[in-house]
Amino acid sequence: MTTMEIKDERAEHARYSAYVDGVRIGFASCIQVRDTVLLPHVEVDVDRRDLGIGSMLVRRAMDDARVEGNTVLPLCPFTRRWVDLHPAYLDVARKPKAGEMVAVSSLLAADRTMRLLHHDETKVLHHEETTVLTVAVEPDTA
Repeated sequence: MTTMEIKDERAEHARYSAYVDGVRIGFASCIQVRDTVLLPHVEVDVDRRDLGIGSMLVRRAMDDARVEGNTVLPLCPFTRRWVDLHPAYLDVARKPKAGEMVAVSSLLAADRTMRLLHHDETKVLHHEETTVLTVAVEPDTA
């Protein structure tokens, strides 16, 4: 029997991860800034997509944010769409405040740079067909 586990790895790797039989098959990156959690990227192994694993990762991040009294900025298209489909989480998810996206974009760029400098491959699933997606941050219109 195959079992899947969602692990909170925020302290070690700034992510939630999904594991099947001890092998990481997906993750949701997260960055905490004061009382806000940024969710810039969700990735699931190509062989396991369309099984709801990305949804389980986002739900876990949202549930933890709610319990901890935080708000969430869903930044990638997947997390934004997930929030649209789950209105029960509108009390946790929020849209960026005026001028906030400039700072968020800088923070995400700094995070990517630090991961590259320290050879932290937490954003890469080791699968031949996996494509690493970059974060698409919408420009601040305010």
